[in-house]
Amino acid sequence: MSRILVVDDEPVVRELTVEILKRSGYEPHGVASAKDALELLDNEPFDLVVSDVVMPEMTGVEFLYALRARLPDLPVLLMTGGSKEPERATNAVALGACSLLYKPFSHAELTAAVEEALKL
Repeated sequence: MSRILVVDDEPVVRELTVEILKRSGYEPHGVASAKDALELLDNEPFDLVVSDVVMPEMTGVEFLYALRARLPDLPVLLMTGGSKEPERATNAVALGACSLLYKPFSHAELTAAVEEALKL
């Protein structure tokens, strides 16, 4: 069973994402900040990180940079509520994310993106 760390400062989005992943057979764990995620990743193994892009204190992109320095091979799926600009997706992938998932997303979109990220 794959362990997935969900990072989102919005409790509703974080809890819904965790619930969808749980129902899809994964072992998800949710945290409210990139700082909390980094502390947890220092102590526990995860197979994938699903992180929001827009967060206070440390953005998802800043988190991705910090994560790459510590765990360069850990797959990261970024989520954003921003507009669906092609440059944003290209930039996220260039920075080391597997892909960029746009909110609001369906259960099927989330699970398909997670399955694809875990294959890498």
